[in-house]
Amino acid sequence: MASAPNSESLSRTLIGLLADAAFVFADTTTTPLPADENPLVARLTLAHDETWELCVCVQEKLGDVLAANLLGTESETREARAASVDALGELANILAGALAVELFGKDVVSRIGIPVVTLETARAVGERLARSTCWANLLTEEGHALAVALTAKGGA
Repeated sequence: MASAPNSESLSRTLIGLLADAAFVFADTTTTPLPADENPLVARLTLAHDETWELCVCVQEKLGDVLAANLLGTESETREARAASVDALGELANILAGALAVELFGKDVVSRIGIPVVTLETARAVGERLARSTCWANLLTEEGHALAVALTAKGGA
């Protein structure tokens, strides 16, 4: 393993990725995802000698913003809303690639699973985050919340 994951490296990686790939600017926060909204959640696995689950959770509106920025349209459009699930899955996939290098090293071939994106209850997401090995909460400059977590799953 190249380095053990921690909340600081997780948030730093996601902040850079959001700015570079999706033109979304965010900072770390202690504020969790809103308890009265059900977030979009992308989950996938990363594996080499050990397996990790990556979980990226965003407010639905942020999913629309991600899609709009990737498509070059406005977030209020039907096109952006329709593509928000795919956009979040793509963001999770790109993040998984960056984290695989951090977890396993740059010269190691690792396996990255296919993202599964669902709408989950805020309570289920909160429980998942609490069980994770490390997580980070972020807030965009527009006030949208997101959380990202890594959970160790054992040997590959």
